[in-house]
Amino acid sequence: MKWWGKYTLTRDRWSHWRVGPFSFYAQPKDHEWLVAIWQNTDAQDSSLVLDTATADEPDAETYSFSRYASGGAETKLELKPRLGDRLFIVSPEQPLFLLAGQTSVLYVSTIVWIQASVGNDDGIVLFDLPTIRRSDTWFGDNTREGELCYATKTRAMTELADIQPRPHRAVTPVEIRNEGSGILPIEQFRVPVPALSLFADDHNRLWTDAVCFVRKEGEDRAVMSIPEPSVHLPEKRTLIDEPRAPVATGTIVKAFSRLLN
Repeated sequence: MKWWGKYTLTRDRWSHWRVGPFSFYAQPKDHEWLVAIWQNTDAQDSSLVLDTATADEPDAETYSFSRYASGGAETKLELKPRLGDRLFIVSPEQPLFLLAGQTSVLYVSTIVWIQASVGNDDGIVLFDLPTIRRSDTWFGDNTREGELCYATKTRAMTELADIQPRPHRAVTPVEIRNEGSGILPIEQFRVPVPALSLFADDHNRLWTDAVCFVRKEGEDRAVMSIPEPSVHLPEKRTLIDEPRAPVATGTIVKAFSRLLN
């Protein structure tokens, strides 16, 4: 079910949304907005609540409250899914090995952010937050060369049907080509979500651009690119959001990024 879009709220009355583990209330008032947010820690949470009006105050012991001052008396709220602001370092939950000369497509899902804005076409952003808190990790050859990323575990499925759709997650097809003569152990790989576009298919499932890794003979690293177009994406899809940090089509995002650890 589609949870993003524009909503018209009732002044001085709470409205409630829940997208997976991310729950929030919003209330427009004269010249300010009240917002209450709570995030649980269940990454598998598939809850979905859309614009439920309530007179009840959010639980102050559970929710974090904020006030946002504004110069007007707007009651329109727009919600938008976005991809993360850092790379995701993805580690398969079980050992995964790609045979020599073979290509595999892994489907992984990463969490999305929720951006809430108020006003008309050029809305003012209230918040832009991940639907669940992520763990930080350092990705690089040493403590001086690399970057701060998010870490996540995945089942890295070879069949899309094995990934349960969840409202707070987007699917990324990851194609890995082992052009070497030895077996490639896939211990971790990076998903450059800030450089990817976000889409929705006909069933309102969220997708990103596809990512491709190519491991050459004698290398313990891989060249990473964002192919466009990609046969691994739904043919019918609607663009939801542009990349946070766009790159030109076909650009190698990070040449010889570390694929093995």
